[in-house]
Amino acid sequence: MRMRAYQLTGFDARPRITDVERPIPSEGEVLVEVRTSSVNPLDANIAAGRARRYKRYAFPAVLGTDFAGVVAATGPGVTGPAVGERVFGLLHADTVRSGAFAEYVTVPQGQLAVIPAALDDLTAGALGLAGVTALSCLDAVGVGKADTLLVVGASGGVGSFATRFASARGVRVVATARPGAEERHVRAAGAAETVDWSAGDVAAAVRDRHPAGVTAVIDLVDRDPAAFAPLVTATLAAGGRAASTLRAADPQSLHGIPAVNVRPRVDAELLDRLAELAQRGPRESPVTAAYDFDRIDAAFAALAAGAVGKLAVRISG
Repeated sequence: MRMRAYQLTGFDARPRITDVERPIPSEGEVLVEVRTSSVNPLDANIAAGRARRYKRYAFPAVLGTDFAGVVAATGPGVTGPAVGERVFGLLHADTVRSGAFAEYVTVPQGQLAVIPAALDDLTAGALGLAGVTALSCLDAVGVGKADTLLVVGASGGVGSFATRFASARGVRVVATARPGAEERHVRAAGAAETVDWSAGDVAAAVRDRHPAGVTAVIDLVDRDPAAFAPLVTATLAAGGRAASTLRAADPQSLHGIPAVNVRPRVDAELLDRLAELAQRGPRESPVTAAYDFDRIDAAFAALAAGAVGKLAVRISG
């Protein structure tokens, strides 16, 4: 049987929607009929071939990381979920081969979880990579009710979820956001304060408001340790903790300040936690726009232009 998929045939090609063979689940795999997905910076890097530094490509490759849909079939040895159940998750593999921008995808049993009844397909399909990364960052810095958290890059996908999940824990979130759409978005996600990153020195602005420093910092923007270290040093309170998603936490630059480079892990237990958190957060969805599958290139263009929040893609249904 055939299906539509967003496929890349080589490094010198552009991805496009084409007809391919529908996959068959192997042992330990679940066949998911995909309803929704979303675009991530990782997906853009993979599509442009920039991910070849850390991933292998098996051409022709179907792209896409996040998914939400319905179990269509299960392979040998799968103990759940059952055919017909709504599921979400993300594909986490070293080789780009069989992705979620397709009408059907096979997924290892440990990389998906059941969608709670209260969670809609668009939100569930946008939850995978950004949600797992956000939750991994919060676990790394260990914030709770008495804490103040600075989220640098709060208006993007990971930042939106980090703000939502932290504020739901009772954490006071200070979010970087420009006035306008960015500020409205992070406020709706639960941010108690905003700092305009386009107006000047973010660290100085945070320190002016919090002279003793904040409890934790999650930096989703800085790639250079030379930028990350001064930010963390200037804003963290004594005993504070920091996390970077872009490998900017360099122990030699931080002089003993606790900071980690977060590499998200993926398992069913973490996805179950993620689903529970997603349905308990603010009512406003982190999804700010949804594109039909035929317009997936427009979704990538909006992502490249700095769109706020998560951009969903309707695959089928």
